[in-house]
Amino acid sequence: MLLSIRDLSVTFDTLQGPFKAIEGIDLDVDERDTLAIVGESGCGKSVLGHATMRLLDDIAIVRGSVKFKGKEIYSMKKDELLKLRGKAISLVPQSPSTSFNPVIKIGDQIKVLIEKDGIAKGSAARQRAIDFLGKAGFPDPVAIYESYPHRLSGGMCERALIAMAVSVEPELIIADEPTKGLDAISRKNILAMLHKMAEGASMIMITHDIKAAVTCKRMAVMYSGEIVEEGITASVINKPKHFYTVGLLEAQPSRGMKPIKGRHSLLSRMDGGCRFRNRCDAADSVCKTHPLLRERDGNGRVRCHHA
Repeated sequence: MLLSIRDLSVTFDTLQGPFKAIEGIDLDVDERDTLAIVGESGCGKSVLGHATMRLLDDIAIVRGSVKFKGKEIYSMKKDELLKLRGKAISLVPQSPSTSFNPVIKIGDQIKVLIEKDGIAKGSAARQRAIDFLGKAGFPDPVAIYESYPHRLSGGMCERALIAMAVSVEPELIIADEPTKGLDAISRKNILAMLHKMAEGASMIMITHDIKAAVTCKRMAVMYSGEIVEEGITASVINKPKHFYTVGLLEAQPSRGMKPIKGRHSLLSRMDGGCRFRNRCDAADSVCKTHPLLRERDGNGRVRCHHA
């Protein structure tokens, strides 16, 4: 097992009191596995991705276990974490246009990562950065290397971020909303390039885009800070068991663009019942108790009393 997450919870201290952004997350990622984590904005997808890399220590209380190749990430010392981030686990963050340092050339930022991870030094590191920008589809990678981030479009910055992430050949890539804000053609190109460049590595793709999610082998659906369904992508798409998953799929233009009734409320977390029940047509009295995440037809898991 490459990555194993057990009972992971993240709590933020707010003016209104403690807020648990994610709770009780259990997930596994095998070698050369691809997992899409989908759900509406605010469900905790990005928090999960950042917590996996232990990037929330200074702003949140994190409980649970995250093991990479059997070693507990939350027991690692600072120097071990620095080695882990990049060479072992690489992040493609959201908001590509603001993820780069605006006063440093694109290529130099990639070169620094390559040198930090001991892949190459000096001119060799520069050439490697140029090579990976070329693999990312830039016809003139030297020009992109010499460009500052503000000279690139959002799609171009996304490609450059992916080139940076894969330039150190990580074992696991966490891609946070890689298609956000892109048109249909750019989205298709980014996804094809991401999977091609990540060959041989495992990937967690965090997305609200179902069309992006179906390019992954497995899918986990999140709602209100917890996983409500998980399994082989084809099975989840073709035979969804959770009513929230059904709603997400029916909201797609190809399926009639039928919106899920009601709206997400943080109050749904406070009474201990099913967090989706106020938006679910199948909800009844049993849904006042919190459902467990249980096996679904031997092909994944679902958190629903009626599945």
